[in-house]
Amino acid sequence: MINVQSTLADLKSAVAAGDINADEIARHYWDRASRLNETINAFSWLDPDFLDRFAQTDADFLPIGIKDVQDVAGQANTKSSFMVTDTPVEESSLFVERVLAAGFTAMGRTASSELAAALTTESLKNGTTRNPWHQDATASGSSGGSAAAVAAGMVPVATGTDGAGSIRLPAVACNLVGLKVTRGLLPQRTGPWDWSSVDGFLTRTVTDTATMIELVDAPDLDAWMPQRPGNRLQLTSQLSEKLPKLRIGVLDRPPNGATVDSPQAAALDEISSFLAAAGHTLTEVRPDELQIKGLDGYRKVVAPGWSHLMDYDLTQPSHPSVVARLKSIEGATVPQFVRAAAELRAGTRAIVRRWRSDFDVLLTPLTGCAFPDHGVLLKETAAPPDARPISDATRGFVDWVNVIGLPAIGLPTHIDLRGVPFGVQIIGGPYREDLLLQIGMLLEDHHRWHERQLPKDLR
Repeated sequence: MINVQSTLADLKSAVAAGDINADEIARHYWDRASRLNETINAFSWLDPDFLDRFAQTDADFLPIGIKDVQDVAGQANTKSSFMVTDTPVEESSLFVERVLAAGFTAMGRTASSELAAALTTESLKNGTTRNPWHQDATASGSSGGSAAAVAAGMVPVATGTDGAGSIRLPAVACNLVGLKVTRGLLPQRTGPWDWSSVDGFLTRTVTDTATMIELVDAPDLDAWMPQRPGNRLQLTSQLSEKLPKLRIGVLDRPPNGATVDSPQAAALDEISSFLAAAGHTLTEVRPDELQIKGLDGYRKVVAPGWSHLMDYDLTQPSHPSVVARLKSIEGATVPQFVRAAAELRAGTRAIVRRWRSDFDVLLTPLTGCAFPDHGVLLKETAAPPDARPISDATRGFVDWVNVIGLPAIGLPTHIDLRGVPFGVQIIGGPYREDLLLQIGMLLEDHHRWHERQLPKDLR
C-alpha cells in the first residue's frame, strides 16, 4: 500500500514482491500530484502525457520530478523566469539523461526560484511553493518545488541543484535528506557558477539518497577535466558498515558573522553530545579559520558572470534583485573575471586541506535561524547587502561549502514549535559521501524523521 511516507526503497520492495506494479505507482502519484498541486504549487508544470508515456516504458520504471532549471529534451527550461525563452530544448543534460536511463520517467517540472538564485521558491512566473509541514512557511530554495513535492507525497523522489545550499536548505525545511555531492562527482556539460553548482536529489531517507547517487554515478569520459577515477560508488552497501571513530570539527557560528538562534544552537549541542557519546572526538572550529581568500571576487564577478551563459529578455517581468544580479557585472573586464576565478581556486586549497589535517568531517547547524514565512527572504534579496539578517543566517553555514567544492548533507533532525523541520549539516572531505551518509544513517535511526506525520489534511 502506497502512502505519503512511502520511500523509494519501499516502492522497489513492493514491486519486487509483486504487491504492486509500476503502473499502479504511476497512477497513485499522478492522482495525488494533480489533486494537491493547486494547494502546494510544487510543480510548475505537470506533463499531461505522463501516464501515456509511462505506459510505454519498462514495467519497473518509477515517476520522478525534475527541477525547473534542468534540461529535458523536448521540454522548455525557463528556469522559472519570464526572461527565458519557452522554446523546448533539444538535448537533456547529462545528469537528467542518466536519471531517466536509470529507471525513471519525468512526471513534470518542479518549481524553482527565478534563475535558481534565491533562498526561497517564490517567483513572478510560478508563484509561491508552500511547505507541506506549515503552509505559511517557506519551502526554502531554490529546489523548494522538488522538496515540497516529495514531502507531500506527490512524487517519490525529485531532482535538485545546489549552488549555495539549494538542495540542503529545502530538503531540511520539508523534512527530507539533502546531499550536495563533491564537485565533479556527477556529470555536467558545463558547471554553473564556475562549477560550484551541482546536481542531486531530494529524498525521504539516507538510503534513498545513497541509491539515487549510485544510479547516476559514472565518470564522464568526455569531460573537459578528468573525472573521479576508480570503481563506481557502493554507497548503499556501506551504510551497514561500522562507522570508524572520527575526528569531528564543530562549527557553531558561520563564517559570515550571522547570528545563531538558541534552538539551532541547542540542536547542534544535542547532536554533538550524541556523537561524542558514540566515541567520536570533537574539536571546536572557529569561523575565522574558514575564511576563503577570493570569496568576495567570486560573489561580485565570477558567479554573476556565469549567469550570462543564457540570453535573457530584460524587457520581461522579473524580480528586481534578479535584474540587478544580471547587470552587476556590466562594467567588469575579462582580466577581472579571470583574476577573481584564479584567486578563488588558489584560496580554497588551504580550507580544503583542513579536512585532512584537523578533522574528518565538520558538523554545523544547517541554518542560524528558523525557516521564515513566505516573502521574508524574497524581500531581503532586494535589500542592501548589510540589511539581510534572515538571509545571512539562513545561508551562513551552507553557501561557502559550494565554493570549496566539498560534499555536505543536510538532515532534518529537529522540528520547531510551528511544526517546521530544521537540523544540522555535516561537511566531508573530497569524495567522502560515504562518511556523510553513514553518519546520516546513524542520526536517522536516532531521530526517525521519516516517521513524522504531516498535517492531517495532507495525509
